[in-house]
Amino acid sequence: MATLLDIKNFVADLIGTGDGTTSVPKRDRIINSARRKFYSEKKWSFLKKTATLNFTDNEADLSADASDYNYKFDPISIYTYSSNIKFQFTKVEWDDLTAYETSNYVYAIDKAGKKIKISTGDTTVSMEYIYLPTDKVIGTSDDTDEEPVGDITAIGLLSLSMWYLGSRQSMAKYQLFKDEYKEELTRLLLLDEHAIRRFRYTSNDRRGYRRR
Repeated sequence: MATLLDIKNFVADLIGTGDGTTSVPKRDRIINSARRKFYSEKKWSFLKKTATLNFTDNEADLSADASDYNYKFDPISIYTYSSNIKFQFTKVEWDDLTAYETSNYVYAIDKAGKKIKISTGDTTVSMEYIYLPTDKVIGTSDDTDEEPVGDITAIGLLSLSMWYLGSRQSMAKYQLFKDEYKEELTRLLLLDEHAIRRFRYTSNDRRGYRRR
């Protein structure tokens, strides 16, 4: 798997800041920005996670139970099990939640307040979601950390475009690397969508709500 150092070396080679193992704070802050943007471009299949939400009075704290949740996206699914039967919650507006009975299995999310609320009295519920990888430390201590995406070319290209935009050294280079990023992003989007479809079509999972 590719590491953070691979991104640093990719960028360093093209902007002339020396070896990626040497910390360059401005470059490394830009890489963090590029990572955040790239990982928020879509619901990447490799960023799926499941967390256990702990409810008190029908409300749970997402900042505690799913601290890396990417608030750009709604949860993939909210569900609970009762007697081996899976119950899937449906999203509704926060102000409308009180209109539903406990048997309706609905939820509402307050992304600004980092809270989620459900209509039922369940105390433990699962949430499948897209996570946002955390920013890396400005320095060298995280250099060997593996990136969630196997190919870091897109992040490197986006970092380069941000570098030239921020330094105003060359708008032509900014546009060049931005265009190359878009091309690489399109390629990865298609590959990821193909991987998702392939999983769906070849899965032996049985439809329905009963857990095997």
